[in-house]
Amino acid sequence: MSSNTNTLSGGGLLDGRVALVTGAGGGIGRGIALAMAAAGANVAVTGRRMSTCEDTLRLIDAEGGSAIALEMDVSDEQAVREAIGQTVAQWGRLDILVQNANAGDSAHPIALESITEDDWYRQARVAWDGTLHCAQAALPHLKASGHGRFIVLGSAFGLHGAAMNPVYSALKGGDRGFVKSLAREWGPHGITVNAIEPAAATEPTEVFFAQNPAVRDAYLRVFPLGRMGAPRGDIGRAVVALASDLMGYVNGQNLPVDGGLYTAL
Repeated sequence: MSSNTNTLSGGGLLDGRVALVTGAGGGIGRGIALAMAAAGANVAVTGRRMSTCEDTLRLIDAEGGSAIALEMDVSDEQAVREAIGQTVAQWGRLDILVQNANAGDSAHPIALESITEDDWYRQARVAWDGTLHCAQAALPHLKASGHGRFIVLGSAFGLHGAAMNPVYSALKGGDRGFVKSLAREWGPHGITVNAIEPAAATEPTEVFFAQNPAVRDAYLRVFPLGRMGAPRGDIGRAVVALASDLMGYVNGQNLPVDGGLYTAL
């Protein structure tokens, strides 16, 4: 691995560990998978589309990392169990599970009067059912690990709410309670459970900003550091730290990784 890769993602911190990352076919999930692989983890790259997972796999392979790509829909309990089973069959263990998957349009604004039951349950099947399925299927392996880590990608919307997006905000607020409850329940097994609320510029964000520079400049002015995070270098590195022994005493926390954007929380 190159020195630059290790600098960005914490080379060696996860040597020998096995991680499964959901929603890793692009965006923040891809950044996390790349960072974890660069830090020495064996990574199961999972997502609903095998083609995008394979794109992430190729990037990891190009850096000399260790990974497999698995097609998996977190809303499908059996698919989650099978993917975790394949991961354990590949490497003999599972130490870390990162639940990053969300419904594809979950962050799109939608006013309350326009919300249908389908809007609610379609997103909940991924955000809530998916997290439940991942937690239940991973638990016996995380118990056996000695370094068990369960990390959920939340959102600041679940902390401060969001006008025009009550569904996503409610679901992410629910994740907070789930994380805190599991931290209490699983702590005696040596497993830590935490959430990260990221503010990162994904590929679609970068395209939108390139087309709308005035909007970009106005938005970035509210960030104390003057920039949005990088999916790999900022968000991925934070996940690596939480998954490592460096932060093994951090448990039940919801950590904004946002350059100081939500300083009032």
